[in-house]
This record gives sequence, C-alpha cells and structure tokens, in this order.
Amino acid sequence: MLNIAICDDDDLIAHQIESVLHNISDEENVKIDTDVFYSGNNLVREISSGKKFDLIYMDIQMENGDGITAAKNIRKKDEDVMIIFISSYDRYVMELFRLDVFSFIRKPIDRDSFAQIFLEANQRICSRNHFFSFKYKSQEYKVLSKEILYFESKARQINIHVRDGNKYVFNGKLSEVEKGLSSGKVTFLRIHQSYLVNYLLIKSRSKSNVTLINGEVLPISEDRQKEFSKEYSRLLRGDIYV
Repeated sequence: MLNIAICDDDDLIAHQIESVLHNISDEENVKIDTDVFYSGNNLVREISSGKKFDLIYMDIQMENGDGITAAKNIRKKDEDVMIIFISSYDRYVMELFRLDVFSFIRKPIDRDSFAQIFLEANQRICSRNHFFSFKYKSQEYKVLSKEILYFESKARQINIHVRDGNKYVFNGKLSEVEKGLSSGKVTFLRIHQSYLVNYLLIKSRSKSNVTLINGEVLPISEDRQKEFSKEYSRLLRGDIYV
C-alpha cells in the first residue's frame, strides 16, 4: 500500500487530486491511503511526529508554509519520500532539482499525464528495497521482502523460506505476520493455515496448490481456495500487459 500525502491550500484542488488518485488506483489495482493537508506547516509537523509517507503531492505556493520551504524541512526528516510538486508556474523548476523532486505537474491538472507520473512513481517506490524485520534470541534480523518465498507456521514458530535457499526462524503467529505485511509493498497471500506466500514468486497455480519459482509446491487449503483464487486473479489482471 502507498501512503500518500496531498498538500494544497485550495480544498477543491486537494480533493480533485485525491479523487483522481483513487480512481487511478482502482483502475490499476494499486492500494493507496491518502491524507490531505492544507498547509506545508501542518504536513511538516505530521512528518516530524513520526508519520511516514511514500509519496507527497505538494503545491508550491501556499499561505501557511510554502511548498519549497516545507520540502526542505521534510528532507531533513525523510530523505526517501518521493515528492511531486504541483503549480501553475514553472519558474521554480531549478529549485526543485536541488530538492530531489521526482516530478512537476502543472495546473490545471491533465488526468492522463497525472496518471502516467503516478504510475512511474509507484513503480519506482515498489522497486526500492523493502525489508521484513524480526527478532530471535535477542538478535535483530532483516530480510528483503521481495526475496521471501513464503512464511511457514510450525510448532509456534515462523520459518522464513528465502529465494536463495536460506531459512530463518522466529517465534510468532502467522496471523500477526500477515497483518503486518498487509500494508507493505510486496503482496503476500494466505493459502493455508500454515503458509503465507509471496505473490510475485508464484510460478503457477491450480485449484489445490501453488508452484513457486524454485519448483516447490505448496497446498491451498479447501477453505481458502475461493478467496485465494479471487485475490490472485485480481492481482494478475493488474500485471498483464497486452
């Protein structure tokens, strides 16, 4: 899921951006969560309090904290968040380069170009390295989420099976792992009481099992077959390009 902030002191523009984003996310099967801010100062305060965003749409000219100043302060707190500036003027372009801004959108907003920039931003965000972290015997570990084949629940422990053949273990419940991963950038699907599988590393599937890219076959429990098939098909439609 992408956490997106929209910052514009014109509430009509702010809600137009929010509406367009949700329309595009529905069409492209991209999960998003949006928060709207009407001043740069409010957004900076929210980020300073610990709130994390993946993407920010920021108006440059605002009365209570202009976008340029807000972006400079945000960069002090978060070097990774992607920023897209929105403005009726392009005289700020050189300043945007210094702030490592992903893109610039001119007002009035053109939906097609807006959608293209959003999808490019989403692809860039999803290509970044995201980690699953856990503790075991007083040690902290992290594993690249995209490299995890599946999680296996066994005897009150969770086994992490990784693409390179390594296996990690920690104490926990699979339901808690599933909940924690639900807002992540890599999609994991529950196929069984004991298995949570990385959708991206499924090579093929049948009604009763999935085959992973390493050739390993895992069962789909009967009570999860319908829901798994529905979610898998939805995700697959978003990944097919003709």
